[in-house]
Amino acid sequence: MKKVLLTLGLAILLFTGSAAMAAPAAYRSSPEVNIGEKLALYIPNRLIDALDLFSVNLGVGPIVEIQMMGTRAVWGGAGIGMAWKAYKGYNRQYGFGTEQGWYWSFVVVSGEEYGVVNNTSLVKKYFEHREGFPTPDRWPYNYFDGARDYWQIGGSLGCLVTGDLYIHPVEWFDFALGFLLIDVKGDDLTFDDFR
Repeated sequence: MKKVLLTLGLAILLFTGSAAMAAPAAYRSSPEVNIGEKLALYIPNRLIDALDLFSVNLGVGPIVEIQMMGTRAVWGGAGIGMAWKAYKGYNRQYGFGTEQGWYWSFVVVSGEEYGVVNNTSLVKKYFEHREGFPTPDRWPYNYFDGARDYWQIGGSLGCLVTGDLYIHPVEWFDFALGFLLIDVKGDDLTFDDFR
């Protein structure tokens, strides 16, 4: 019996040892799984994820708007005009841009012809012409690189001076799981970002 247990234990040891030797190559080829890199950049990534939790945009221009949003699927308000805005926006958009157009919404029915038409390099340009119910499958709402967050909650208010304030529930999920080294959005810094 001792010989069988010893042979079984040796086989398990050899199997787990060969699996452990093969694992580092897989980790090196995929930066999402590099534990050393995740630990080295842990604090900067948690701080950046904390900044992703909300958006604040401030602007001036010939614009009148008021809206409250409980996601793009359920929101109400209207706006028309143009504003030059400073952005701390969704998907790490920082900079300046010109928004223009019109929009309206009543609970689940809406229409818009609105977008960012001029921008600095870190603000994404888009223009959306739509009527009816907004769906999250359009590019501006792309989870990883879209200009707008379909799931945001907040609102805008302005007349000549305007401001937007939104929280991003999906970013809250990404922030919480980041403490467990899980990057849902795939936006954590890696060593490649510093090269």
